[in-house]
Amino acid sequence: MDDVWVILPTRRAVSVFLEYLANESETPFLAPHTLAVDDFITRAAGVQLIDSVSLIFELYDVFRVIDPQVEFEQFIGWASVLLADFERIDQYLINTSHLFEYLTAAKAIERWNLELPSGAKPLTQTPGTSRYFRLFENLQTAYHALHTRLNDQGLAYRGMAYRLLAENVETLIRDNTAYEKVYFVGFNALSRAEEHMIRVLVDAQKAELFWDVDTYYMDNTAQEAGDFLRKYRDNGWFFTKADRERQENNLAGTPKNIRVVGVANASMQAKVAGKIYKEWEAARGAGRGAWGADESPSAPGSTPQALKTAIVLADESLLVPVLYALDESVTDLNVTMGLSLRSSLLFTLIDTLFEMQRTVHEFRDRDGQERRIPKFHHRHVVKVLNHPFIKQYERIRELMTPEETASNGETRPPEPLFQWISKTIVKEQRVYLTEKEIRALGNDDPLIRVLFSRWPNEEPLRAIQALYDLIELLRDVYRTSQDAIEIEYLYLFFSLLKQLETTLDTVQQTNRNGGEGSPPVTVRSFRQFLYELIRQTSIPFTSEGNSRLQVMGMLETRALDFERVIILSVNEGILPQSRRLNSLIPFDISLEMGLPTYREQEAVMAYHFYRLLQRAEEVVLLHTTSPDAYGNSKGEPSRFIRQIEYELVPKARGLIRLSRPTVRFGPAGSEQIADVSELHVPKTDGILTDLRKLLTDPKRGIYPSYVNQFVSCSMRFYFSRIVGISEEDDIEEKMGAIDFGNWLHKVLERLDKEYRLKGKPVSEPLIIQLLDEEFSSTMKGRVVESGMNLLLYDLAKRLMLDFQRQQSSLVGLEVIGSEQTLDTFLAVPIDTGETLSVRIAGKIDRIERFGDQIRIIDYKTGKVDLPSRTPENLAEKLLNDGQSDKMRQVWLYKYLALKNISLYGGLPRDNNRQVIYPAVGMPVEAGFYSFRDLKGGFRSNPVTFGRDETAAEYIAESENLLRTMVQKMISQAVSFQKTDNLETCKYCDYKKICGR
Repeated sequence: MDDVWVILPTRRAVSVFLEYLANESETPFLAPHTLAVDDFITRAAGVQLIDSVSLIFELYDVFRVIDPQVEFEQFIGWASVLLADFERIDQYLINTSHLFEYLTAAKAIERWNLELPSGAKPLTQTPGTSRYFRLFENLQTAYHALHTRLNDQGLAYRGMAYRLLAENVETLIRDNTAYEKVYFVGFNALSRAEEHMIRVLVDAQKAELFWDVDTYYMDNTAQEAGDFLRKYRDNGWFFTKADRERQENNLAGTPKNIRVVGVANASMQAKVAGKIYKEWEAARGAGRGAWGADESPSAPGSTPQALKTAIVLADESLLVPVLYALDESVTDLNVTMGLSLRSSLLFTLIDTLFEMQRTVHEFRDRDGQERRIPKFHHRHVVKVLNHPFIKQYERIRELMTPEETASNGETRPPEPLFQWISKTIVKEQRVYLTEKEIRALGNDDPLIRVLFSRWPNEEPLRAIQALYDLIELLRDVYRTSQDAIEIEYLYLFFSLLKQLETTLDTVQQTNRNGGEGSPPVTVRSFRQFLYELIRQTSIPFTSEGNSRLQVMGMLETRALDFERVIILSVNEGILPQSRRLNSLIPFDISLEMGLPTYREQEAVMAYHFYRLLQRAEEVVLLHTTSPDAYGNSKGEPSRFIRQIEYELVPKARGLIRLSRPTVRFGPAGSEQIADVSELHVPKTDGILTDLRKLLTDPKRGIYPSYVNQFVSCSMRFYFSRIVGISEEDDIEEKMGAIDFGNWLHKVLERLDKEYRLKGKPVSEPLIIQLLDEEFSSTMKGRVVESGMNLLLYDLAKRLMLDFQRQQSSLVGLEVIGSEQTLDTFLAVPIDTGETLSVRIAGKIDRIERFGDQIRIIDYKTGKVDLPSRTPENLAEKLLNDGQSDKMRQVWLYKYLALKNISLYGGLPRDNNRQVIYPAVGMPVEAGFYSFRDLKGGFRSNPVTFGRDETAAEYIAESENLLRTMVQKMISQAVSFQKTDNLETCKYCDYKKICGR
């Protein structure tokens, strides 16, 4: 069989065929030449396939001759689409002169004018249509020039190789004695180049075809799976009497168990597939079902017994989830598909770096100079620092000994470096950071220098060098993790960079020699180039071909049969793919010229799908029920599932059992642990112990904010004060209400402490200076030069200046305290018979004297609602009304002031009570300065317990209410519960926990 050739659709089919052939003989013999069709074409045509990078640069050189003004960045955007069109044009032997003439302006206007209604004005060219058609006029020149350049080098792209062989098939194969007989096995939709080659060889009796067809789609003219095969049969092409006799009725004529399973998302499909295969293996081990207990290994003269189960991925990005979902006991498997480099963690890191470089913002220098400073956005910085590879690098770095760390000149932060940087960025609200600032935060760590260096757009080689440096630094990560797949990814990526670097160097050298100025490739176009290469690059798996389990893509299943099949992503838009075809050739012209469209693509995929099911006994079709994140699937089951249900099953007359099992995750019969709608927390002994510590701690106790939390929602008080759950910090690029208020509070505090308390004058320039200083200090990364922040900055300046003018008009106003903490201890009997000494405290923004009155002040930048007089149900309002928080706050402030005056003869002016401001007998009021209503001036506390109450009466009544409140807090009979007022939940940090 030296000169016999067997041509199959895939390399996997080649290896399986040779295995079956070997089992037909007990003695060794020379096998025929067995090749996948693409390998056969290039070998017979006598050309070498050009790599994709070099092909794009060859095409670019062609276009630069045609149009010297063509820009590389624009070219790279449509180059791959044009090359795909050239591929189709060649595979289908299209007359290029006719095609490109058909695309020219004259022909287009001629066609359009024919469609105009009678009497309409004829169409004429415009500048826009002229530019449009000029591209097509250049295409024919580019097509022929590209062929000439590649022919001169003995190179070809895939479609070009098919055309070369088809046009010279007589001399290269038919009349070549090296090709005694050629068998084409397992094909379906032949391109016109393949049809021509095979017709010539069949007519010369040098070729035969072996089809794999089924009665279901050959006799059903509405079934798209048989479109091509019916055409060949009806036209008398290649179909012989023997072919018709070999036609089988496997789909509708043999028993099958088909399960259709819908799950919520793509990753769940992998888990279900792994579970089903595990069950099949268990059944095989028990000798049940189609596997049989007497299965024996392959022996000479018998057929191999290994190709039994296939897990087929219509969406090949699910390969890694499927591999992880397989049971640990599954060690004997073969992966007949590449693992895409685009699916790797390495690619996500590279993609994040490019995105960060693309979104670098430039800001004018703060001193007014024209110099522009590039800054990285905080979200990209934090995303890079949180990448798994960077985290692994950080762990390795932390394992360094203190001596090694010191030798590097670093000062270790109190936690892992990158984690500390991320927290610092959020804590200091640094929205934008320069290279210098990030390096300072990172102690000039070498990885920080590589990750956050700027890549000038005109210097792609700088980007390549940075990626080399990154790979060098991450080698320890790969070595430590010992992840074979990721190590292979690293090698592939390094190889791609080397290939691109060599090509870019050649281009730059050519430009220098030709005197054409700077290189045409930028970082932006380099990224497009690199991503196209990454898309085409995958890791080929190496494993035993006769493994019991095969994991493969749909195209790899061609010409192969399996007893059990699991197909994932059987969704419309994935299987078959959505109707989109990227092409520069309009759809109507593709039809006119005989080029394939999405209709042919769907017919091809339908054939692969049904052919895979022909000899299968167990079939599982998995699909998602919700849209995926990438827009590939809308959550709709594939039309193929509907066809099986409504066409195939009725034809099978009971031989096919179709079921739709449901998937449940978790142990069978498991009950819901908790109903969040009834969420409450009983006060256990442990919780009561924590609560007592809080209430009696000399440095903690309860503040007005604690009391307000407890009254408005006791569950919120529990999460915040007992458990200590805090919302994850985030950066707000726009100044929020809380940030705005904190900023003004900082300025007011400095004015009171540093100036008014010391009797120093306060001027408007001073206020503006402090506003600038505190903004820079508390909101380092926020941009104030434009947008909402600029408006809020102007508002703050106006409010502060108005407040200063109002204060200046109050004669006799004296500030006697700022940010002063007032506290006292209250004896509270509880139901256990004990008496707790509970600390009641409050931090006062400002204490002032106006005339003979002491005023306890709280600054408010938000809305202040206070009743004009004491409510009739005062106790109910203070103890149970969550909407009375402002009134409750000033009530407690007044109580604390009166209590301190009664205990110490005045108000302490420091936290150690070393200095007391005498205030015995002076009236005390508590209230607000509201920056929402500065004209309203001081808003005082409406709480009174009697018409002519004394200070002692106010203290006594307040303490009675406070005791009631503390007793309710500490009572074991009262659980912590969610509030019924949903308005309270709108801005609560814990609403997700409560299901609100």
